[in-house]
Amino acid sequence: MLGHIVFLLLALRASAVFCPDCDDTDVVRLANAADPCAGVVLVTIDNIEGTICDSSWDMNDAAVVCRQLGCGAPISAPGGSVFGIVRNTSPRISNVGCRGDESSVLKCSYSYRPPVSCVKKRDASVQCTGPDQVRVVNGPSFCAGRVEVRHNGAWGTVCDDSWDQKDASVFCRQLGCGAVQSYQYNSSFGISPLPVLMSDVQCQGDESALWKCAQRGWDVNTCPTGRNAGVTCAGEADTVRLVNSGDACRGRVEIKHENRWGTVCDSDWDMKDAEVVCRQLNCGSASRAETRNDIFLNGVFPVWMSDVKCTGAEESLFDCPRASCGINSCPWRSDGGVQCSESRVFDPTVFRAPLSVDPKTADGTLLISSDGRELRNLGLGRCVPGSTGVSSGRWYWVVSMDQAVRVPYWVMVQTHWRLGVASASVSTRDNLLYALQEGFWVLTQEWSEYNVIDETDREHRFSGLLSNVGIFVDYEEGLVSFYDANTNEHLYTFTATFKEKIYPFICLGYGRHAYLQ
Repeated sequence: MLGHIVFLLLALRASAVFCPDCDDTDVVRLANAADPCAGVVLVTIDNIEGTICDSSWDMNDAAVVCRQLGCGAPISAPGGSVFGIVRNTSPRISNVGCRGDESSVLKCSYSYRPPVSCVKKRDASVQCTGPDQVRVVNGPSFCAGRVEVRHNGAWGTVCDDSWDQKDASVFCRQLGCGAVQSYQYNSSFGISPLPVLMSDVQCQGDESALWKCAQRGWDVNTCPTGRNAGVTCAGEADTVRLVNSGDACRGRVEIKHENRWGTVCDSDWDMKDAEVVCRQLNCGSASRAETRNDIFLNGVFPVWMSDVKCTGAEESLFDCPRASCGINSCPWRSDGGVQCSESRVFDPTVFRAPLSVDPKTADGTLLISSDGRELRNLGLGRCVPGSTGVSSGRWYWVVSMDQAVRVPYWVMVQTHWRLGVASASVSTRDNLLYALQEGFWVLTQEWSEYNVIDETDREHRFSGLLSNVGIFVDYEEGLVSFYDANTNEHLYTFTATFKEKIYPFICLGYGRHAYLQ
């Protein structure tokens, strides 16, 4: 009898549950999207974070998540991991059944122990309208332009009646662009076709958001036509670059904003937009505008810019009409790229530096020479960091790999190697031949192929034979590039935001021999 009771209790725990009294503070968040109100849904249960299986996932469930996160109403409730795979997670619950009025998704019914069919590619996601937000448009940078606000999921303008230094100061601070330099009126940055959402704004100057200032009320329009407010903030100037080709005039378009690099969505991306980028970078005229970036591949940073609509005559990409910075209408992560008529191939060898590892890291299977520049592994996979880390500047290291000693087929998997850089807080002495974690930027040799895995778990493979590998790091620009050191051919570039010292590292499989040049 007791066995039947225990079995029944376990069955109930594995089936749908309802927890109206659960403490659900900070147990739900979104990942893998620049928009804070879109992405893969992550829940924390029993101090373990994981995803939600998309079985039974619908708009009622998404409505609860959007409201719980303060993100307004749901736009869509996609399944199938459309925002990509979240590393080191697995589904925690499935069969979520919300009515739509719950305060937390964990107060809806759901099932523990998602079925085997709920693999990583079946994670539930949401897109929400987002909270009230601010942006500037039609200006020379992300910190100057016509003032616009979003309320109830719709964008509109601010009337310039009563618009002054105090109002502009609050707006600049809310935008994350520092102090105000100047404020504009009479539609200095163009007349908007959008409705006026705020009129007669009167801030004291210390408010945290524009809508905390006195005003006539949302949608109360007392503004004459052509009276849109504008602002110029003291924020850092935004810059543009092309990456992942080894040529400064070809690559994926990236923009630096708030000291962080991000990409440009390929929605509406065309030759007119590419022409402006090439002109801005002094790279001649545009040869191609890349979309669905199969050539330069997609990035893993926020999508800073989307719906770009240049005429082709602008001097800068920031002069073109576009959606606001960080307003991501590009959930499928398809980034824009450019090929220009001129070429400026980068030579990393100018920054070549010696590389060695600490001989004290040697053990019974990993043999290291006294100068730390020759390594041989006689056992299972081992990883060791370089003896010196870097926290600034540009660096280029070369590692030579010989072929593994002849071993039986069944141990060939142990002969692979990995090279790259890692953050100081991540241990590089673990066996990383098979598992990676955040904080690593790595090139891997597996059988006769070479592979990099970006931060969304996508693989990018290269064929051929690499005997000498170059590793280039630009700390300030957040670049990690790999080269065939024999031909100086560019293989792949990671873009990152380094926050601590980073170290080169080498992982050797069974019988591998490496020489650090």
